[in-house]
Amino acid sequence: MCLSLVFFGVATGFNLDSMLPKLDVVFGPDTPSRRILACLYLAIAVVSAVALAVVPLRMSIVVVLLPLQILYKVLTLFFVADRKNPVPWWNLAISALHAASLWVALSGPSL
Repeated sequence: MCLSLVFFGVATGFNLDSMLPKLDVVFGPDTPSRRILACLYLAIAVVSAVALAVVPLRMSIVVVLLPLQILYKVLTLFFVADRKNPVPWWNLAISALHAASLWVALSGPSL
């Protein structure tokens, strides 16, 4: 649910400043790069839904998707120069959750 809201907020061509004043400040104006980022979020959401629905594929998806998300989210700390931007800091928190999830998935019994 949360990921789909982020996707909508990033992908929409509407003037987000009137809907959610801080969203355009955080993600920037509607540009091709923001729409490309939205496609990344949508792809992650779709693959995550497949992992939840298709048990035989779950671990294969988890061992690829979670490390990829951890890496790209941690990298935002180094590539976003504005230290007041909340996105890299939330990404760090989400990375910690993903790392814990990955540890649990790999240390537990095979699904």
